[in-house]
Amino acid sequence: MRDTRPLPKKLAASSRFHLKGNIMKAGYPVHAFRTMEKPISRLACFLLILLLVLAACSKPVSNTGAAASQGAGHAGASTPAGNACDRKLVTSADAAEILGEPVASEKALPGDAQSCVFTTADFTTLTISLRPGLGRTTVDTWAAGKMPVPVTKLSGVGERAVWQSTLKEINAEKNDLLCDIGVVGPGDSAGATPQRLGALCNKIFAAM
Repeated sequence: MRDTRPLPKKLAASSRFHLKGNIMKAGYPVHAFRTMEKPISRLACFLLILLLVLAACSKPVSNTGAAASQGAGHAGASTPAGNACDRKLVTSADAAEILGEPVASEKALPGDAQSCVFTTADFTTLTISLRPGLGRTTVDTWAAGKMPVPVTKLSGVGERAVWQSTLKEINAEKNDLLCDIGVVGPGDSAGATPQRLGALCNKIFAAM
């Protein structure tokens, strides 16, 4: 039979104190979890975004893209640096045949490591520029009439070539290597013909 007699006041107060303390202790983890809930959610979102980014970056490259990248890398690697004079692709004798008189000086064009200049005593010059990776774009631009002076297409030189008669300049390309040769100056330069300059570009292409 249950004892229904009331507890002494001191004991009742003590019991209420312990009960309240236990409830507060039991509720602490819930409060702590709610306090940490927001930071944990942000961290989870950040980690999810990071995983998505990493997954996107790690997608395999298509065969076409990989082949193009590999081809571009090989093309760049297969074209050594330096101009035609430094690499002895063109000699002073070659230049003299075109200029019609002996060459007085041969040097790299200041500010342009890809170009070199042969100069005669009367300051007529033969300038040769070799620019890897710019052949197709340059010839396309000239051939499409996007330059201020017209050109004529020239067959038998590299893959494609155009000739500008006023400037006495040829732009030819092979494997996207641009061969740009022009003659400027007071000299007669009877050898500055599309056939002669085209033959010089072909000599350079064959040596590459």
